[in-house]
Amino acid sequence: MNIPPRIAVIGAGMAGLACARGLQDAGFKPVVFDKGRSPGGRLATRRFDDNLSFDHGAQYVTAHGDAFRATLAGMIESGAAARWRPATTNGIDAAAEDWIAGTPGMSALAKPLAAGLDLHAACEVTEVKRETSGWRIRTAGNAAGECFDIVVSTVPVPQARQLFGAERSIAQALDDVTMAPCWALMLVFAGPVAGVPDVLQTDSEKLSWLSRNSSKPGRDSTKECWVAHATTHWSSRHLELEREPVAALLVAAVQQILGDAMPRVGRAIAHRWRYARTVQALGLPCLASQDGTLFLGGDWALGARVECAFNSGRAIAQAIIDRRCKP
Repeated sequence: MNIPPRIAVIGAGMAGLACARGLQDAGFKPVVFDKGRSPGGRLATRRFDDNLSFDHGAQYVTAHGDAFRATLAGMIESGAAARWRPATTNGIDAAAEDWIAGTPGMSALAKPLAAGLDLHAACEVTEVKRETSGWRIRTAGNAAGECFDIVVSTVPVPQARQLFGAERSIAQALDDVTMAPCWALMLVFAGPVAGVPDVLQTDSEKLSWLSRNSSKPGRDSTKECWVAHATTHWSSRHLELEREPVAALLVAAVQQILGDAMPRVGRAIAHRWRYARTVQALGLPCLASQDGTLFLGGDWALGARVECAFNSGRAIAQAIIDRRCKP
């Protein structure tokens, strides 16, 4: 009788969740590890005590393929997501394709995929070591570690290099991938920002994105909450600064864009995404070891969009299902 393999999935962003969901739906029991307090990765929502919330990572998602479109349709039907129709600047057409936002925050997109999974949150993987009987995974809270037959990693490429540098063919393939950081700014204004669209994309050297977070469905529209993303170049130059000076610099950049329409700032908080954007993708859905016991994927495999991460995770799950006896 075939014994189902023990499978570990490292990372509970969209790729990791899509993989784990596919495996569990096929009858496997993957164990998911993530260093964050909750699943979602850059599908993130920051909340504060005074009923303020910000989607400081991914701003919305779109679907080009049938599988992701069907997944989002189910989330819309269940109330976990809704279509966002913001007022935009020239050159941005939110009506050309559906912009989907999680409700009441982007992190809600992760919850249906994570439901029922054996998920270990706030659990950072510190080492993955190949052994005769499989792979030993050690975490910050478990120095002895656990053994697994198959390991799936969906962490960013720089972190994957640290964990799997001994796997020479994997490490060489990762050298072709480039990721870049992004500083995000969460802003609360004391009054309304009048006469300004909900979404602005600029040619600024400092800012690439500025949006009224409170214009999204399911948010408190009485709050004037905005999110700004710095450009890749600016974020790289200022990557190691502390949050407070970065927030001050980005508030000044927002002032240059909004001009006299900008009210007094009530709160400004910066967040550093060290591995935010895929600049050069792998061009394949995933990487796999020759023995089929190690798989790596993420948005860095196919492209920067959330759907790319979803497709990468699904591809890994299918590869495991195809190569292993079903439970």
